[in-house]
Amino acid sequence: MTAQMTRDEILRRLEQLLESVWADEAPPAGIDPEILSAVAGAGDTDADRRCDSYSLWAAVTALTQEVKLQGRAFLELNRTLEAQTSRMLEEVRAAHAERERNLQREAERRCRREALSALIDLRDRLGRGRESARAREVEAQKAAGAGWLKRLFSRPDRNAAETIEALVRGYELGVERLDQTLGEFQAREIRCEGEMFDPRRMNAIESEESSVFPEGVVLEVYRSGYEWNGEVFRPAQVKVSRAPAAEKITSDLIINERSK
Repeated sequence: MTAQMTRDEILRRLEQLLESVWADEAPPAGIDPEILSAVAGAGDTDADRRCDSYSLWAAVTALTQEVKLQGRAFLELNRTLEAQTSRMLEEVRAAHAERERNLQREAERRCRREALSALIDLRDRLGRGRESARAREVEAQKAAGAGWLKRLFSRPDRNAAETIEALVRGYELGVERLDQTLGEFQAREIRCEGEMFDPRRMNAIESEESSVFPEGVVLEVYRSGYEWNGEVFRPAQVKVSRAPAAEKITSDLIINERSK
């Protein structure tokens, strides 16, 4: 018993000596004091080792789950980016296709306008030729109906009437065909003669006093106007009526009197 007590006393004193020596020793440089204190306070029993292994296993398990979650999040992000990229690519393609269609429609519209302008100009030329041929036909008819003395001394032209009639008919056929083509282009002539003046569709280039028609009525059409797809393609050039000067002065006086 004495020997046992003596051995325990020796071990206790040895531990106290070692603790005093370690307490006086300075801690190693570069190591956090909290880590040193945790290491110094950690036991070396089997229970402590089991606890450390479990903590390590739990940390590894948590890290594994985090890596899995991060991998899933990355896959989901990759799918989202692919979907957004595909959608943006489709939108760009659709916008490009729409732009191409708009350019094509604009080019077609420009070509139609140029063709329509050429057809209207040709129709105007044929119309003027038809009117000239009709005037010549009227003159020939008047000459044919002149007195016998004038017919006696005039040089007969048997084919003149037939030639003029054929010319008028040719002009009329050409004008009818052009009117049909303009109708296929959805172009419609603006009715002007006898109508009230419309500044949106007509240009008044001349006026004439008239006591028969009220002021602002179209008396004559110098150049026909056309509408295309519901819009004014070319305004008509017309002559409109205006009230005589005496009547206008009288109407102004009446208006002044009424205003007083």
